[in-house]
Amino acid sequence: MKSIIKTLEQLRQMRARGVSELTGKLAQQKQLCQRYERNIETLTTLSEGGLEQNIPSAIQMSNHSSYKRSIQKVIDWQKQEHALANKTAESLQQNLVKEACREKTVDLVLSERKNKMQLEESRKDQRTTDSMSLQSWMRQRKSYT
Repeated sequence: MKSIIKTLEQLRQMRARGVSELTGKLAQQKQLCQRYERNIETLTTLSEGGLEQNIPSAIQMSNHSSYKRSIQKVIDWQKQEHALANKTAESLQQNLVKEACREKTVDLVLSERKNKMQLEESRKDQRTTDSMSLQSWMRQRKSYT
């Protein structure tokens, strides 16, 4: 019984480590998503800003147009990366929930086994105490007769 409890404790520790690792990965992934969001906001502001009313020459207008197209490509790329990062975060969240459930299951089984073992030890101690009491009572009875 003790070896089962020891094995369950090791399994619980492994599950807890798995939950901790997934929690860390999820936090990193959420930070990555936030970074993409900030990048998109900043690039959008950059793309929308800088629009001057009086662009003196056709070359400057062409450069400005090319600049905006380049920024828009980067924005689109960042949006794709953001969507991918969100999907990854959702997947990590689902894995975290599954792993946490597995950890809780092992924890409950471990707790149940420990309680069972304590109950068995308590019963064993009670039997020993009862046996010793009976022996003492028998000795006292023999001494009186």
